[in-house]
Amino acid sequence: MVAALRRWLPQGFWPQANAAGTMALPAAENCVFIVGAAHSGSTVLQNALNDSPDIFLFGEADFHTDPGTPDFAARYNAMHRAWSNQETKSSFCPPVLAGDGRWDEYLCWLATQHRLVGAKTVITAAGAEAAAEEWFAFQCRHFFRSRYIFTFRDPLATLLSTQGLQRLTIGKAESLAWVMSNYLAVIALYLRCLRILPNVQAICHEDADRAGFDRMEAWLGVKLPQAHLYYDAGRVHAYNDTALDAASRLKMAPIRSLYASLRQGVRDGFALPQLDQNNAHLVSSHFTPLGRLAREAEKLLASLSTDCSESVTSTLQASAGA
Repeated sequence: MVAALRRWLPQGFWPQANAAGTMALPAAENCVFIVGAAHSGSTVLQNALNDSPDIFLFGEADFHTDPGTPDFAARYNAMHRAWSNQETKSSFCPPVLAGDGRWDEYLCWLATQHRLVGAKTVITAAGAEAAAEEWFAFQCRHFFRSRYIFTFRDPLATLLSTQGLQRLTIGKAESLAWVMSNYLAVIALYLRCLRILPNVQAICHEDADRAGFDRMEAWLGVKLPQAHLYYDAGRVHAYNDTALDAASRLKMAPIRSLYASLRQGVRDGFALPQLDQNNAHLVSSHFTPLGRLAREAEKLLASLSTDCSESVTSTLQASAGA
């Protein structure tokens, strides 16, 4: 029966078994996870939370895709060294075990020293929707009652910051469609988690202040006296849409409008999240702000997916012609 279901269900629906099938984990209530698109504020939030002696969060450890082999520290630390990261709680797995071990063994040990442990995950542009699905399935299986914090930032800043770094490091940048597909996939994942998982919040980069971290203190149950100081406006580059051509500005306009609505909803709190279950409802007054956001994100994702497909087709045709 299971084999038959695997054949008929769509690809990516059936969760893949993690290699550490017998792993022991801390209580889900003692774990916290940060999730965001690239260049959307996830790293600064991780650093801000890691400022607390009660918290230890790994940076992009990607537990959901880790092979579960007993060399986690060697692989994780080598990755951050390759990225030229200095050793901090966000980028270094300390040698606390007698030898190396699996990621779950480190997480369990760190849970004996900190009230909250976990990791930051960045959903990357390559296959963002599939990556979000894989992450969601893994977290539901192992960390259903954990705390989740999604990070968001003005999509224009996310786009230009991402493309700027790519040009600097590899000499070329991904298209607007690729970068914003990633961004919208994270919005869709946030709305999904908000409706399904019991402990989900979001923070918008522009609204991270002392009052916001006071509320987060109460939610997490730990003191965060310096967290807001990590959000230093003097270190943040200012972006405006004059860097975009007219066609790109038109494509960005509805995404920035969606973000404005999302940001307002995060500030106010989304009321009645379990309503609005049918997209085909004929009475527009039935729809809630959260439902409108979900539909708009889905529509924009579909539009950008078409742009991505056309871009790939053009590239392949150009290669064939060469």
